[in-house]
Amino acid sequence: MSKNNCLLLIFPKRVTFIFIFTIIVVYFLTTVSKYSFAHPPSPFRSIHTVADNATPFMDNFEDGTFLDWKQTGDWEVSSAEPISGTYSLKHLSKNIAGNSFLFHVMNINCNQNELEWSFKMKNGKWDPSADNRFWFYLCADTILPELINGYAVGVNIKGNTDLLELWRIQNGKPDSLIIQSDLDWNASTLASIDVIRSSQGNWLLTYTKPGEPTSQSFSGTDLTTASFKNIGLYFNYTITRAGQLWIDDIIVTPRSAGIFIQKLTVINSHTLSLTCSQPFQPSSLQINNFQLEDENNLTIPIVSVSPSQASNQEIEIQLGKVTGVQLSLSISGIADLSGKSMDTKTFSFAFSFLPEPGSLLINEILFNPLTGGVDFVELVNVSTNPVSVHHLKLATRNDTLALKQVYALSASPRYLKSGYFLTCTKDPQVVISFYISNDPETFCTMTSFPTYPDAAGTVVLLNDSLEVIDEFSYTDKMHSPFLASTNGISLERISLNKPTSDRSNWTSAASSAGYATPGLPNSQSVIDTQITDQILPDPVVFSPNGDGTNDQLTIRFNLAKAGYIANVRIFDVVGRQVKYLVKNESLAQQGSWSWNGDSDTNQHLNLGVYIILVELFDREGHSKTFKKTCTLSDRLR
Repeated sequence: MSKNNCLLLIFPKRVTFIFIFTIIVVYFLTTVSKYSFAHPPSPFRSIHTVADNATPFMDNFEDGTFLDWKQTGDWEVSSAEPISGTYSLKHLSKNIAGNSFLFHVMNINCNQNELEWSFKMKNGKWDPSADNRFWFYLCADTILPELINGYAVGVNIKGNTDLLELWRIQNGKPDSLIIQSDLDWNASTLASIDVIRSSQGNWLLTYTKPGEPTSQSFSGTDLTTASFKNIGLYFNYTITRAGQLWIDDIIVTPRSAGIFIQKLTVINSHTLSLTCSQPFQPSSLQINNFQLEDENNLTIPIVSVSPSQASNQEIEIQLGKVTGVQLSLSISGIADLSGKSMDTKTFSFAFSFLPEPGSLLINEILFNPLTGGVDFVELVNVSTNPVSVHHLKLATRNDTLALKQVYALSASPRYLKSGYFLTCTKDPQVVISFYISNDPETFCTMTSFPTYPDAAGTVVLLNDSLEVIDEFSYTDKMHSPFLASTNGISLERISLNKPTSDRSNWTSAASSAGYATPGLPNSQSVIDTQITDQILPDPVVFSPNGDGTNDQLTIRFNLAKAGYIANVRIFDVVGRQVKYLVKNESLAQQGSWSWNGDSDTNQHLNLGVYIILVELFDREGHSKTFKKTCTLSDRLR
């Protein structure tokens, strides 16, 4: 079950504003090489955004959060139909009509700088109207919409022309139309919007639609002094349009900025792409000017750095083997065409990928806890790359197989390394109090947890778009028939290479492992290779005289499969039973028993040869018997 670390490098991927440099991360869906578990690979996901004094603000929401935004109650960072990358900012689905807004604090004087705003926006399958309208606050002096003085660009800010327009806002209301474009915003419109304002009050509004070869630009003038304290988004909606507005890739940049990194994209597990703000000198791309390290300060080899064939503003970095999740990339020496070089900058980002069906598997479930206990579900990452697990959801199904009780695993960024496990539960401390677990970081605390009935149920693992990543329908009858009670005993997956839906791929956790193994390898897991059953006494001659040398006999077992029930008895040379060592114990695939040479009545036995009889039987009625010998002796002093 788990060598997990559901910390799993839980380094927060949060956007850093007014810092030193900018990386926007754009997500690209690419193909990963096959991994050892023979499941489909996870696609690569984008990294995250930082900023420097050249770029006051950038957010592409690829860290899965919007922690620095204000008034976010009606919004979410979602992977459902994102505009670009893995995540976009999306309005929440609501069963009411109303208006929603959110803001981010800024600190720039519009009258001393030439500024550029850019973002991407789309709506759902509905036409804007006087009751369904939206706009982006380029600058606002307050986060109270009814009091705002500033500027906004959007659709139907005033009236219902459905055209993209730029307005000056005074006391919360549209006061003066500055620019009216020819973009007639219809259903399912997606546009990249760019606005430039000079310090003299000259405005330029440009939009680009996917599939169209050229951009359209429109100009206007407004000389009003502007206080730039906030940017924000406003959405007025009817009940049927709620939840159907997206925005992404928001950038605010001084036009005087020199060359800087505009975005970083993970192309595949060995390739990064950097996009610069302007063309660069290819000769400035020296491999020694790039250094990549993981969270343990281990250097990740950079094989090559070269200009991309796709653009004179893109750099392609080929990597060696990537270790870790939280990476740090240092860059220096990139020069623009005038020869001016950027200073050394260091960017931190999480090298993780978006889970796809089959990349995360359900590995263990406790659905019938002991009194005072709680349920848990354990997941395993069978892909070859770290995956992001925040925004994944656990759910169950009703009698008509519809999803119900859909609950998020975590609201904070979390990452799961390849081959690691994540135990999801509502109360990790309760689970730890009942079972052996040596690593609390293998747990993920869920605010709400689905109800999994004792008799039968279905565990569903979903992504943010409610696509099924893995699903397991269980019944209490899947437990070992030799158990007198199944209370407090988990069902464990036997093989990662067999389907989750294969009922024969599940069995009760071994009693020898404490009946559940959160945070530890599954007691019933097997390696899919041919194994010959082995019972090995060690040492064959033992002397329980308290001298610290060979004081007890260890009987080790290594079986072809887990799930056997074992009886172990000891006999003397004339065939009399002297010790019933193990009685009806459910076994893992490997383990051991110990004997200190005493009898069933706790008496010291005579020195001599003894016979070990091991009897194994499984739920199908198959049985095996092993006889081994050992010698009880005493060391000569």
